Amino acid sequence: MRAAVLEVQKMRRLRVAPMCAVMVAAVTALTCAGLMSDSARAGFGDPAAQPWETLLLSYVLVSAMTSPLLVAVLASRQVDVEHQGRGWMLSQVAGLSPGRLCRAKAAVLGAVLAALVAVQTSLVVAAGLAAGITVPLQAGIWVRYAVCLFLVDLALLCLHIWLAARVDNQLVGMGIGLLGSFCGVFSLLMPPALARALPWGYYAVVSPVAMGEDALRVITPGYGWLTVFLLVVAALFGAACHRFDRTEG
Repeated sequence: MRAAVLEVQKMRRLRVAPMCAVMVAAVTALTCAGLMSDSARAGFGDPAAQPWETLLLSYVLVSAMTSPLLVAVLASRQVDVEHQGRGWMLSQVAGLSPGRLCRAKAAVLGAVLAALVAVQTSLVVAAGLAAGITVPLQAGIWVRYAVCLFLVDLALLCLHIWLAARVDNQLVGMGIGLLGSFCGVFSLLMPPALARALPWGYYAVVSPVAMGEDALRVITPGYGWLTVFLLVVAALFGAACHRFDRTEG
């Protein structure tokens, strides 16, 4: 709890909240841009036009493009303060080992990501309703996707925290986050086996909609593959934090 409180205080100094607010606004605007077209508005009352499925696919695409970079920025900013101010050593003096500090950062930033995903998903749905979509909303699909999106973000966050902690130059993590944005988008077009082999490919694995020959299809995301991915990342992050404690101790 003490480590988490310290991380929250650091977040306030780093102005993480305004940065997240800007990202939420950007994701919502990019996702909902298509709602303004005349062709889209003409199908708001027609189930065959699939207005909600189209909006959800847009949200999946935008999330795959922006989430990897957001996660990299959050992890980099939260960890870089330790490199700049000899924070690792000072934390050890205060009784907080480096691995424990990394776990605290993951917990606090994970809570931020949960709130961010919940808010931006709600805003996208609210924008669809405000634009005039009268086709009944299948809320369960949106909720399940939001939960899966958060879990993928959290897994990548843990990997980026470890990378930022081990590499002083934060441009490395930022570069990987930028690369992840490209991979996240193109994973939606990759063969499923290739997407599952990449960490950022799980933005495609959890997608509840896919392009069919004539229309969008509601599909069952790869929950089993997501579970395996989360367990592997949890094991790697736990082992890395333990090794970090022994290395720095």
